[in-house]
Amino acid sequence: MDLDDRGRAAADELRRAFASTERFGAGIELDRLHEERHRRSRRQRWQAGLVAAAIAIVAIVLLASVLHDRSASVPASPVPVGTILYGRWNPKAEEARWFTANVDGSDVTDLGVTASCARWIPGSTDILITNDEAFSPHHPLRPAIVRADGSGKRPLEATGDPSFNLGCGDVSPDGRSIVVEGFTGNGRQNGIYLVRSSDGGGLRVVSESPKGESIAYPIFSPDGTRIAFFRTTGAYGPQGAGAIFTVDVDGSNLRRITPRGGAFTGESWSPDGQWIIYQRPYGVLTMVRPDGTERRDVPFTLPPGSGAQNPSWSPDGAWIVFSFTHDGVANIYMVRPDGTSLTRITTMAGVDEQHPVWTSAG
Repeated sequence: MDLDDRGRAAADELRRAFASTERFGAGIELDRLHEERHRRSRRQRWQAGLVAAAIAIVAIVLLASVLHDRSASVPASPVPVGTILYGRWNPKAEEARWFTANVDGSDVTDLGVTASCARWIPGSTDILITNDEAFSPHHPLRPAIVRADGSGKRPLEATGDPSFNLGCGDVSPDGRSIVVEGFTGNGRQNGIYLVRSSDGGGLRVVSESPKGESIAYPIFSPDGTRIAFFRTTGAYGPQGAGAIFTVDVDGSNLRRITPRGGAFTGESWSPDGQWIIYQRPYGVLTMVRPDGTERRDVPFTLPPGSGAQNPSWSPDGAWIVFSFTHDGVANIYMVRPDGTSLTRITTMAGVDEQHPVWTSAG
Protein backbone atom coordinates (compact mmCIF):
# COMPACT_ATOMS: atom_id res chain seq x y z
CA MET A 1 0.00 0.00 0.00
CA ASP A 2 1.58 3.32 -1.09
CA LEU A 3 1.32 6.67 0.68
CA ASP A 4 -1.72 7.79 -1.31
CA ASP A 5 -3.55 4.54 -0.50
CA ARG A 6 -2.73 4.93 3.20
CA GLY A 7 -3.93 8.51 3.13
CA ARG A 8 -7.21 7.47 1.57
CA ALA A 9 -7.57 4.69 4.13
CA ALA A 10 -7.01 7.15 6.99
CA ALA A 11 -9.57 9.54 5.56
CA ASP A 12 -12.07 6.69 5.14
CA GLU A 13 -11.54 5.66 8.76
CA LEU A 14 -12.24 9.17 10.02
CA ARG A 15 -15.34 9.44 7.87
CA ARG A 16 -16.62 6.20 9.36
CA ALA A 17 -16.03 7.60 12.83
CA PHE A 18 -18.37 10.44 12.00
CA ALA A 19 -21.06 7.73 11.42
CA SER A 20 -22.38 9.60 8.44
CA THR A 21 -22.34 8.98 4.74
CA GLU A 22 -21.06 11.51 2.29
CA ARG A 23 -22.74 11.56 -1.06
CA PHE A 24 -21.00 12.71 -4.12
CA GLY A 25 -21.94 12.97 -7.72
CA ALA A 26 -23.69 15.08 -10.23
CA GLY A 27 -26.14 14.23 -12.93
CA ILE A 28 -24.70 14.15 -16.40
CA GLU A 29 -27.00 14.24 -19.41
CA LEU A 30 -25.80 11.65 -21.90
CA ASP A 31 -28.64 11.23 -24.38
CA ARG A 32 -28.44 14.40 -26.44
CA LEU A 33 -30.41 12.89 -29.30
CA HIS A 34 -33.69 13.15 -27.40
CA GLU A 35 -33.19 16.89 -26.99
CA GLU A 36 -32.89 17.57 -30.70
CA ARG A 37 -36.04 18.86 -32.35
CA HIS A 38 -35.13 17.75 -35.90
CA ARG A 39 -33.50 14.67 -37.23
CA ARG A 40 -30.30 15.31 -39.19
CA SER A 41 -29.71 13.59 -42.49
CA ARG A 42 -27.28 10.70 -42.79
CA ARG A 43 -24.88 12.88 -44.76
CA GLN A 44 -24.92 15.64 -42.13
CA ARG A 45 -24.17 13.12 -39.36
CA TRP A 46 -21.28 11.67 -41.36
CA GLN A 47 -19.77 15.12 -41.93
CA ALA A 48 -20.20 16.05 -38.27
CA GLY A 49 -18.44 12.83 -37.27
CA LEU A 50 -15.44 13.72 -39.39
CA VAL A 51 -15.22 17.15 -37.82
CA ALA A 52 -15.57 15.74 -34.30
CA ALA A 53 -12.85 13.17 -34.95
CA ALA A 54 -10.48 15.85 -36.18
CA ILE A 55 -11.18 18.01 -33.14
CA ALA A 56 -10.64 15.03 -30.81
CA ILE A 57 -7.26 14.26 -32.39
CA VAL A 58 -6.10 17.85 -31.94
CA ALA A 59 -7.36 17.89 -28.34
CA ILE A 60 -5.52 14.65 -27.50
CA VAL A 61 -2.27 16.04 -28.90
CA LEU A 62 -2.65 19.28 -26.94
CA LEU A 63 -3.55 17.45 -23.71
CA ALA A 64 -0.58 15.12 -24.02
CA SER A 65 1.68 18.14 -24.48
CA VAL A 66 0.27 19.84 -21.37
CA LEU A 67 0.61 16.71 -19.24
CA HIS A 68 4.15 16.22 -20.42
CA ASP A 69 5.04 19.78 -19.47
CA ARG A 70 3.43 19.40 -16.06
CA SER A 71 5.18 16.13 -15.31
CA ALA A 72 8.48 17.74 -16.18
CA SER A 73 7.95 20.87 -14.07
CA VAL A 74 6.05 19.59 -10.98
CA PRO A 75 8.07 17.11 -8.88
CA ALA A 76 6.30 14.20 -7.21
CA SER A 77 5.69 14.52 -3.46
CA PRO A 78 8.56 12.76 -1.66
CA VAL A 79 7.69 9.68 0.34
CA PRO A 80 8.60 10.38 4.00
CA VAL A 81 11.35 8.28 5.52
CA GLY A 82 12.75 7.82 8.99
CA THR A 83 11.93 6.10 12.27
CA ILE A 84 9.18 6.92 14.76
CA LEU A 85 9.75 6.44 18.49
CA TYR A 86 6.52 6.14 20.49
CA GLY A 87 5.15 4.73 23.73
CA ARG A 88 2.25 2.43 24.53
CA TRP A 89 0.90 4.17 27.59
CA ASN A 90 -0.11 2.37 30.79
CA PRO A 91 -2.38 4.79 32.68
CA LYS A 92 -2.25 2.80 35.92
CA ALA A 93 1.55 2.85 36.07
CA GLU A 94 1.71 6.32 34.43
CA GLU A 95 4.51 5.18 32.15
CA ALA A 96 4.92 3.67 28.72
CA ARG A 97 6.51 0.71 26.98
CA TRP A 98 8.56 2.16 24.12
CA PHE A 99 8.63 1.03 20.50
CA THR A 100 10.04 2.13 17.17
CA ALA A 101 8.57 1.74 13.69
CA ASN A 102 9.32 2.88 10.17
CA VAL A 103 7.26 5.81 8.91
CA ASP A 104 5.23 3.40 6.76
CA GLY A 105 4.30 1.44 9.91
CA SER A 106 6.57 -1.52 9.20
CA ASP A 107 9.29 -3.07 11.36
CA VAL A 108 7.64 -2.41 14.74
CA THR A 109 10.28 -3.07 17.41
CA ASP A 110 9.75 -3.41 21.16
CA LEU A 111 12.72 -1.73 22.86
CA GLY A 112 12.03 -3.48 26.17
CA VAL A 113 12.21 -0.07 27.86
CA THR A 114 9.62 1.20 30.34
CA ALA A 115 9.76 4.94 31.01
CA SER A 116 7.46 7.92 31.41
CA CYS A 117 9.34 9.84 28.68
CA ALA A 118 11.65 9.06 25.76
CA ARG A 119 13.16 11.23 23.05
CA TRP A 120 15.67 10.82 20.21
CA ILE A 121 19.05 12.48 20.73
CA PRO A 122 19.68 14.88 17.79
CA GLY A 123 21.92 13.42 15.08
CA SER A 124 22.07 10.08 16.84
CA THR A 125 20.21 6.80 17.16
CA ASP A 126 20.51 6.95 20.96
CA ILE A 127 17.48 7.80 23.09
CA LEU A 128 17.10 9.91 26.23
CA ILE A 129 14.69 8.34 28.72
CA THR A 130 13.51 8.77 32.28
CA ASN A 131 15.00 5.93 34.28
CA ASP A 132 11.70 4.88 35.88
CA GLU A 133 12.88 1.31 36.45
CA ALA A 134 15.42 2.57 39.03
CA PHE A 135 12.95 4.93 40.70
CA SER A 136 12.09 4.06 44.31
CA PRO A 137 11.52 5.79 47.65
CA HIS A 138 15.28 5.66 48.17
CA HIS A 139 16.30 6.56 44.63
CA PRO A 140 14.92 9.70 42.94
CA LEU A 141 13.97 9.87 39.28
CA ARG A 142 16.92 10.46 36.97
CA PRO A 143 17.55 10.50 33.19
CA ALA A 144 19.38 7.78 31.29
CA ILE A 145 20.54 7.12 27.73
CA VAL A 146 19.89 3.89 25.80
CA ARG A 147 20.68 2.67 22.29
CA ALA A 148 18.04 2.53 19.56
CA ASP A 149 17.38 -1.14 20.36
CA GLY A 150 16.90 -0.38 24.06
CA SER A 151 20.22 -1.84 25.17
CA GLY A 152 23.23 -0.29 26.90
CA LYS A 153 21.41 1.84 29.45
CA ARG A 154 23.65 4.58 30.89
CA PRO A 155 22.14 6.28 33.96
CA LEU A 156 22.94 9.96 34.57
CA GLU A 157 22.85 10.63 38.31
CA ALA A 158 23.08 14.45 37.88
CA THR A 159 22.73 15.26 41.60
CA GLY A 160 23.06 13.51 44.92
CA ASP A 161 20.02 15.18 46.48
CA PRO A 162 17.75 12.22 47.40
CA SER A 163 14.62 14.40 47.43
CA PHE A 164 15.14 15.99 44.03
CA ASN A 165 13.72 14.32 40.88
CA LEU A 166 14.80 14.99 37.29
CA GLY A 167 12.18 13.92 34.78
CA CYS A 168 11.35 14.45 31.10
CA GLY A 169 13.76 16.40 28.94
CA ASP A 170 15.67 16.90 25.72
CA VAL A 171 19.25 16.88 24.43
CA SER A 172 20.74 20.03 22.91
CA PRO A 173 21.45 20.06 19.14
CA ASP A 174 25.20 19.92 19.79
CA GLY A 175 24.71 16.92 22.09
CA ARG A 176 26.48 18.49 25.07
CA SER A 177 23.62 19.41 27.39
CA ILE A 178 20.37 17.93 28.63
CA VAL A 179 17.45 20.06 29.76
CA VAL A 180 15.13 18.35 32.26
CA GLU A 181 12.19 19.14 34.50
CA GLY A 182 13.19 19.19 38.16
CA PHE A 183 10.74 18.72 41.02
CA THR A 184 10.37 17.66 44.65
CA GLY A 185 7.46 16.22 46.56
CA ASN A 186 6.72 19.50 48.31
CA GLY A 187 7.03 21.67 45.19
CA ARG A 188 10.29 23.25 46.32
CA GLN A 189 12.82 23.85 43.54
CA ASN A 190 10.38 22.96 40.76
CA GLY A 191 11.72 24.24 37.46
CA ILE A 192 13.89 23.63 34.40
CA TYR A 193 17.50 22.51 34.83
CA LEU A 194 20.53 21.80 32.64
CA VAL A 195 23.05 18.99 33.10
CA ARG A 196 25.95 17.67 31.03
CA SER A 197 25.04 14.81 28.71
CA SER A 198 28.41 13.13 29.27
CA ASP A 199 27.98 12.33 32.96
CA GLY A 200 24.88 14.17 34.21
CA GLY A 201 26.94 16.64 36.21
CA GLY A 202 26.99 20.43 36.24
CA LEU A 203 23.38 20.85 37.40
CA ARG A 204 22.17 24.43 37.07
CA VAL A 205 18.76 26.06 37.07
CA VAL A 206 17.35 27.77 33.96
CA SER A 207 13.90 28.78 35.20
CA GLU A 208 12.13 28.05 38.46
CA SER A 209 8.35 27.84 38.57
CA PRO A 210 6.34 30.18 40.78
CA LYS A 211 4.89 28.72 43.95
CA GLY A 212 1.94 26.44 43.19
CA GLU A 213 2.92 25.91 39.56
CA SER A 214 4.76 23.05 37.88
CA ILE A 215 6.91 22.88 34.77
CA ALA A 216 7.02 20.02 32.25
CA TYR A 217 8.40 18.83 28.94
CA PRO A 218 11.28 21.26 28.19
CA ILE A 219 12.48 21.15 24.56
CA PHE A 220 15.50 22.85 22.94
CA SER A 221 15.08 25.11 19.92
CA PRO A 222 16.86 23.84 16.76
CA ASP A 223 19.73 26.29 17.28
CA GLY A 224 20.04 25.43 20.98
CA THR A 225 19.61 29.00 22.22
CA ARG A 226 16.08 28.77 23.64
CA ILE A 227 13.89 26.29 25.46
CA ALA A 228 10.13 25.80 25.12
CA PHE A 229 8.25 24.27 28.03
CA PHE A 230 4.81 23.76 29.55
CA ARG A 231 3.69 25.35 32.82
CA THR A 232 0.48 24.66 34.69
CA THR A 233 -1.32 25.22 37.98
CA GLY A 234 -4.57 24.04 39.49
CA ALA A 235 -5.97 27.53 38.90
CA TYR A 236 -5.89 27.03 35.12
CA GLY A 237 -8.85 25.50 33.32
CA PRO A 238 -9.70 23.11 31.80
CA GLN A 239 -8.16 20.43 34.00
CA GLY A 240 -4.59 19.63 32.99
CA ALA A 241 -4.28 22.67 30.74
CA GLY A 242 -1.63 25.33 31.08
CA ALA A 243 0.49 27.52 28.83
CA ILE A 244 3.57 27.21 26.65
CA PHE A 245 6.56 29.40 27.55
CA THR A 246 9.96 30.03 26.00
CA VAL A 247 13.16 31.11 27.74
CA ASP A 248 16.80 31.59 26.76
CA VAL A 249 19.19 28.87 27.99
CA ASP A 250 20.74 31.38 30.38
CA GLY A 251 17.32 31.98 31.99
CA SER A 252 16.66 35.37 30.40
CA ASN A 253 13.78 36.50 28.16
CA LEU A 254 11.07 34.36 29.72
CA ARG A 255 7.95 34.68 27.56
CA ARG A 256 4.47 33.13 27.64
CA ILE A 257 3.40 32.39 24.04
CA THR A 258 -0.07 30.85 24.51
CA PRO A 259 -3.04 31.92 26.64
CA ARG A 260 -3.21 30.54 30.18
CA GLY A 261 -5.24 27.36 30.02
CA GLY A 262 -4.85 27.35 26.24
CA ALA A 263 -2.45 24.42 25.85
CA PHE A 264 -1.73 20.90 26.99
CA THR A 265 1.73 19.46 27.57
CA GLY A 266 3.74 18.22 24.60
CA GLU A 267 5.08 20.93 22.27
CA SER A 268 7.60 20.75 19.42
CA TRP A 269 9.81 23.22 17.52
CA SER A 270 9.76 23.15 13.72
CA PRO A 271 13.21 22.28 12.27
CA ASP A 272 13.71 25.84 11.04
CA GLY A 273 12.79 27.29 14.44
CA GLN A 274 9.96 29.38 12.98
CA TRP A 275 7.04 27.58 14.64
CA ILE A 276 6.12 25.75 17.81
CA ILE A 277 3.27 23.25 17.54
CA TYR A 278 1.19 22.16 20.51
CA GLN A 279 -2.22 20.79 21.45
CA ARG A 280 -4.89 23.22 22.56
CA PRO A 281 -8.18 22.21 24.19
CA TYR A 282 -9.53 19.95 23.08
CA GLY A 283 -7.34 17.91 20.76
CA VAL A 284 -6.66 20.64 18.19
CA LEU A 285 -3.14 20.96 16.77
CA THR A 286 -2.06 24.60 16.74
CA MET A 287 1.06 26.38 15.49
CA VAL A 288 2.44 29.59 16.96
CA ARG A 289 5.51 31.72 16.37
CA PRO A 290 8.14 31.56 19.16
CA ASP A 291 7.23 35.14 20.07
CA GLY A 292 3.56 34.20 20.55
CA THR A 293 2.22 35.70 17.31
CA GLU A 294 0.36 34.16 14.34
CA ARG A 295 -1.41 31.30 16.05
CA ARG A 296 -3.05 29.03 13.49
CA ASP A 297 -4.69 25.60 13.64
CA VAL A 298 -3.65 22.70 11.44
CA PRO A 299 -6.80 22.55 9.30
CA PHE A 300 -8.09 19.00 9.36
CA THR A 301 -11.32 17.70 10.88
CA LEU A 302 -11.56 14.96 13.48
CA PRO A 303 -14.70 13.12 14.62
CA PRO A 304 -16.58 14.30 17.74
CA GLY A 305 -15.09 12.84 20.89
CA SER A 306 -11.64 12.39 19.35
CA GLY A 307 -8.54 14.53 19.37
CA ALA A 308 -4.95 15.03 18.26
CA GLN A 309 -2.22 14.96 20.90
CA ASN A 310 1.56 15.09 21.34
CA PRO A 311 2.51 16.65 17.99
CA SER A 312 6.09 16.51 16.75
CA TRP A 313 7.71 17.66 13.49
CA SER A 314 9.45 15.47 10.94
CA PRO A 315 13.17 16.32 10.50
CA ASP A 316 12.48 18.08 7.18
CA GLY A 317 9.49 20.04 8.48
CA ALA A 318 7.17 18.59 5.82
CA TRP A 319 5.07 16.48 8.22
CA ILE A 320 3.65 16.47 11.72
CA VAL A 321 3.40 13.16 13.57
CA PHE A 322 0.86 12.90 16.39
CA SER A 323 -1.40 10.63 18.44
CA PHE A 324 -4.98 10.35 17.21
CA THR A 325 -7.21 9.44 20.14
CA HIS A 326 -10.73 8.07 19.72
CA ASP A 327 -12.89 6.03 22.12
CA GLY A 328 -10.14 6.01 24.73
CA VAL A 329 -7.37 4.54 22.57
CA ALA A 330 -4.81 6.12 20.27
CA ASN A 331 -2.72 5.31 17.22
CA ILE A 332 0.05 7.26 15.53
CA TYR A 333 -0.80 9.37 12.47
CA MET A 334 0.96 11.98 10.37
CA VAL A 335 -0.35 14.99 8.44
CA ARG A 336 1.10 17.90 6.52
CA PRO A 337 1.12 21.33 8.22
CA ASP A 338 -1.56 22.48 5.77
CA GLY A 339 -3.88 19.68 6.95
CA THR A 340 -3.52 17.46 3.86
CA SER A 341 -2.31 13.88 3.39
CA LEU A 342 -3.57 12.54 6.72
CA THR A 343 -1.99 9.08 7.02
CA ARG A 344 -2.11 6.38 9.67
CA ILE A 345 1.23 4.90 10.76
CA THR A 346 0.45 2.34 13.48
CA THR A 347 -2.51 -0.05 13.46
CA MET A 348 -2.42 -1.80 16.83
CA ALA A 349 -5.96 -2.15 18.18
CA GLY A 350 -6.97 -1.49 21.77
CA VAL A 351 -3.78 0.31 22.84
CA ASP A 352 -2.98 3.89 23.77
CA GLU A 353 0.03 4.98 21.70
CA GLN A 354 1.44 8.37 22.64
CA HIS A 355 4.34 10.83 22.35
CA PRO A 356 5.68 10.02 18.86
CA VAL A 357 9.06 11.52 17.92
CA TRP A 358 10.55 11.28 14.41
CA THR A 359 14.22 10.83 13.51
CA SER A 360 16.05 10.48 10.20
CA ALA A 361 19.28 9.30 11.85
CA GLY A 362 20.48 5.77 11.46
